[in-house]
Amino acid sequence: MKTLVFYSFLMCFVSLSATAQTAKTPGFASYAVRVESLKAKPVDLKSHKNARSYRTNLREAAQQGVNFGGHFNLVTWGCGTNCNEGAIIDERNGRVFFPSQLGGIGVGLASWSQDLETLEFKPDSNLLIINGLPGGSNLDYKNPKQGIHYLLWNGTNFREIKFVRKPND
Repeated sequence: MKTLVFYSFLMCFVSLSATAQTAKTPGFASYAVRVESLKAKPVDLKSHKNARSYRTNLREAAQQGVNFGGHFNLVTWGCGTNCNEGAIIDERNGRVFFPSQLGGIGVGLASWSQDLETLEFKPDSNLLIINGLPGGSNLDYKNPKQGIHYLLWNGTNFREIKFVRKPND
């Protein structure tokens, strides 16, 4: 009987602890923006030094319309095994941004949870969630920051607002 009470108490404690942790993680609704209905502008290949190298990917993505942050289009492409990189197009004016966090994202590294997408984002939010390893200057092979990265887009770049380390790290 004591064992049953102990395990019941333990289950309640674990459940409450998990609920408390979930409540503290940023959600898309907390960073909501109004989605604009825009006609696709030509991609401004002169707006960033890398834009011309990825012109086909950028032009095709721009035709799909807004998919992130109210008036942006977040586009990714492969860069090798377990690697994606990307850019963000401002659908208002065609300007292209290459944030460092989208330069060599570790794909498939979120193996601690098979139900996680590498990138999670919505048209009506400025929040980007990277499950795995962000790219660019954040990549440190000796001490990788593998986990869930909550990034807030300010219109030109990302700022990490929360990081949850991968379990068993």
